[in-house]
Amino acid sequence: MLTRHLLIFVTAVSLSAFASPAPDPPLPTAKQIVERYDQALGGRDAITRHTSCTLKGSTEIPQPAGSMNLAFVYYAAAPYRRLEKTTLPNGAGDVFNGFDGDHAWSLDPRAGPAVYDGNERESMKRDADFYYALNELSWFKSMQTIGVEDFEGRACYRLHGINNWDKSNDHFYDRETGLLAGYEFNSDLGPTHEIFTDYKKIDGVLVPTRQIVKVKTKDGNWVVAQTLTFEAITFNDVDPAVFTPPESVRKLIDHPAPAKK
Repeated sequence: MLTRHLLIFVTAVSLSAFASPAPDPPLPTAKQIVERYDQALGGRDAITRHTSCTLKGSTEIPQPAGSMNLAFVYYAAAPYRRLEKTTLPNGAGDVFNGFDGDHAWSLDPRAGPAVYDGNERESMKRDADFYYALNELSWFKSMQTIGVEDFEGRACYRLHGINNWDKSNDHFYDRETGLLAGYEFNSDLGPTHEIFTDYKKIDGVLVPTRQIVKVKTKDGNWVVAQTLTFEAITFNDVDPAVFTPPESVRKLIDHPAPAKK
């Protein structure tokens, strides 16, 4: 015969088999995840202590006959100024992309100067936001946490965003470290992953020193389209004059081409 205490134990175990599992804890909001990211980078004070930076490195682009490597230097300054210079191989010249605080432009020795407006301008202004990590949510009409997923081998919170020009752009934040792991969006090449790795602390702020771009093929595989490696990063060393567009671009700004009918 079961004793009273043993009967109570057996009954409790039996009932526990039918009990509902404990509910999962609620997901953090997008605002909470982004704020945690800002802290992981070093915090608002450390980020805003810097007002400009210079990034130098190289881009590796896979080719059928072997990789092509392009040297680059990027200059950035608060609030919305950026200049990218990429050197083409075989002495073909330099390609420039810039945002001077008002105008988005490019200069390619193969295609000449160009000035952008509309969504292209807004996209380039966003890329020039020196404090994007702090301002991130202001660039989106909506941003919602939709779950925890594997992103390039890392367990991440997935934030589904619709930006201010109605494009889908999802962000992935490492659940363990809080750092940005990457983006997922559609580019001219199709579904695209932009992956950030190799964070290093430089002058009080964590900075990703490797950026890998992958695209999804028709058979569903992700393949590397390019890898950017930042070899030197310095802060508060940019002459504002570097952001002045070259003369050929200024001519387009002052005398824009008539709109196509």
